[in-house]
Amino acid sequence: MGVLLFILVPVAVVAIAASVSWVRNRQPTSLQSGVDSFRREMDALSPDAAPAPRRRPDPGAGPGPGGPSGPRRPPGQDRPT
Repeated sequence: MGVLLFILVPVAVVAIAASVSWVRNRQPTSLQSGVDSFRREMDALSPDAAPAPRRRPDPGAGPGPGGPSGPRRPPGQDRPT
């Protein structure tokens, strides 16, 4: 009887813990929860929810008008060799 008690008590504790975990984490089944879920999916797919594309600066364009175009070279070294 003692051995059976050592087996049944942990099994009962695990069964109770699993039941509580299942009840707390199950998906809601009401009509309103289905409508809310559908609305979330539609909002995620809508073009308004898409983030605006960001443009990276063109590395060959330089810093813009009036700015330095690169490191200065001493006179006579116009082209790297």
